[in-house]
Amino acid sequence: MVFRCSRRRALQLLGSAGLMAATAGCSGPGSLDELSLVAGELSVDSIQGLQHHEYYRENPVKIPATTRVDFTEDTKAQYVTELFETGSVSAQQWPLVHRSRWGTTTVPRPTFLERNGTYYQVSVADEQQLKRERWHFAVERVEEPPPDDATVVETPVDGSSQDKRIIEAAMSAVYAGADDFLGEPEFEDLQAVQYHQELDAEASELIPSPPFDYIKHQYSEEYYRPVTEHRVVSVPVWTYTISEVGSTQAEMIDHAKSEIVTHDLTDGLTGAAQNVVEDAISEEDPRRYGESAPPSDALEEVLTRLDIAADLQPIDAYSERVDFKDVVATYDDSTYSFGLIVSP
Repeated sequence: MVFRCSRRRALQLLGSAGLMAATAGCSGPGSLDELSLVAGELSVDSIQGLQHHEYYRENPVKIPATTRVDFTEDTKAQYVTELFETGSVSAQQWPLVHRSRWGTTTVPRPTFLERNGTYYQVSVADEQQLKRERWHFAVERVEEPPPDDATVVETPVDGSSQDKRIIEAAMSAVYAGADDFLGEPEFEDLQAVQYHQELDAEASELIPSPPFDYIKHQYSEEYYRPVTEHRVVSVPVWTYTISEVGSTQAEMIDHAKSEIVTHDLTDGLTGAAQNVVEDAISEEDPRRYGESAPPSDALEEVLTRLDIAADLQPIDAYSERVDFKDVVATYDDSTYSFGLIVSP
């Protein structure tokens, strides 16, 4: 049997037995960390605190769509207007409700809005995945300069405002939008821009093939080859509904706390499980509790109390890192947002 101990317990042992004895057999923080429980103190006592953690959406039209080219604010404003006028709205690829990563999927979290001095909770009444045929546009960087007879355009590429947005998004996607065309591409696979409901493929000069063979970036002097593809994709459609919460901030905050703070770790934990929680909430480096898989009895106890254990698969079921995020619980008179990081 492999003995697991928390960092707190290891530090206690250090005082009497020394470093080698204290850490022998421990698979806590600083070890393999296939399973890492993390936590951060959460403020849910103010509008600002709720907004910071995305539970309160002060301006819904600023929420980006799940597309490389965002919807216009006018489109999102129409969604919001319909929601308040009729009580529900169905929206493609627009995550109005705060969603958290949960293993290999996501789950909705409590979300609140304000309209004309009244506060509301918005919920997901239905979720569907629709199959749709859509065009895609992408670019891939090429190592060699294009042939002499190729048609080359330089950024910024002339064209309609729609096509300019698509080209810019496609080129940014090569680098995950982080380095502004500096350094090496982030992805080896094509990162395509999908023509969604607000992008008209029939009006695009890029579809079915653009009037150029290569794009030259004006600053990096690198060349990119455009790629277009027509394929069937799965498009999420969420139906949202609203319910009135109150007309004052105090009413809204009280209701929000009851919806967000869903777990209590204050009482009933074994001593070993308390050590797991103490390490997760610690302000000391590495500010987490970690161990190798499968979870120890102590970690399993905490994950069960947080309703994570039932959805956690054996470590070899995951091909890449997954997270179980935003489980809010009270512990020792404070409120924390807990998450489990699984690193196969």
